[in-house]
Amino acid sequence: MNLVDTSTNYADGHSETLVGEVLAAALARGFVRREDVVVVTKAGYLQGGNLGEARRRARAGRPWTEIVEYGPDLWHAMSPDFLEDQLSASLSRLGLARVDVLLLHNPEYFLTDAAHRGIPRDEARGVFYDRAARAFRHLESEVAAGRIGSYGVSSNTLVVDLEKPDAVSLPRLLSVAGPGFAAVQLPFNPLETGAREPIHTENGRSVLDVARSAGLGVLVNRPFNAFSGQGLVRFAGLPGEALARLGRDAAWERARVAELGAFVTSAFAGTAPAAGTLAQRTLRALAATPGVDVVLAGMRRAEYVEDVVRAWA
Repeated sequence: MNLVDTSTNYADGHSETLVGEVLAAALARGFVRREDVVVVTKAGYLQGGNLGEARRRARAGRPWTEIVEYGPDLWHAMSPDFLEDQLSASLSRLGLARVDVLLLHNPEYFLTDAAHRGIPRDEARGVFYDRAARAFRHLESEVAAGRIGSYGVSSNTLVVDLEKPDAVSLPRLLSVAGPGFAAVQLPFNPLETGAREPIHTENGRSVLDVARSAGLGVLVNRPFNAFSGQGLVRFAGLPGEALARLGRDAAWERARVAELGAFVTSAFAGTAPAAGTLAQRTLRALAATPGVDVVLAGMRRAEYVEDVVRAWA
């Protein structure tokens, strides 16, 4: 396990700082070599301190361009001037001269906002892919400058039906990208299986098919947190305090895990392992899906991390 995924907006930038501190300590001890660690970060969100900086810049008459003011506490951008400044800030927090992969973080906010404003879908998409092309040209220059190794897109709507207003088309992104475009990140879990469904292109290909044929690396997020009509479903064991908060007990949790374990076996017939915890079985089933290269597991609790690590023991 040698890939670390973070973002400018995780913990308002403090995630990058923490990753940088831990990586620096590991390098200093000789525990790892820099070339053996893949550091991925993302840019696009303006929240918290980043949003405050955007407002200060606007008041000073030097705003970042092409800002999508999606909500009072959430703006978004992928303009070259914004990306240049965001990368500089990320490198400073991480304490690195280069990140291996920089991803545009959920650029579909532009499309969602356009739909809310009543802008016709095709018109909005034309502007969106024009902005993506300019972002990619800038990121190609960052590759040439050595500040990033490659780039790509992290999007929740790479996995939805292409007819939806906010759907992001990987073929269309590839058509405006340069040789540095190397990776995509998308949600995939036993309930939300859009990544493997034949809904991404008009000729019935999945986004995993498209990514694989293009030689892209695919990073899967939200492997254990699935959203359904009944609310959030977790394909991992619940800690004791969560059970208490829900008014549940160990017997209820065992029944829940058994039911979801059977669902994983059904959803990934032929590849889901029969042994291990619910999280371990889910992780292995997702990783065994053709086209998936990395499954990103959350790191909130030490016990959670230890459980996931044992999936490969």
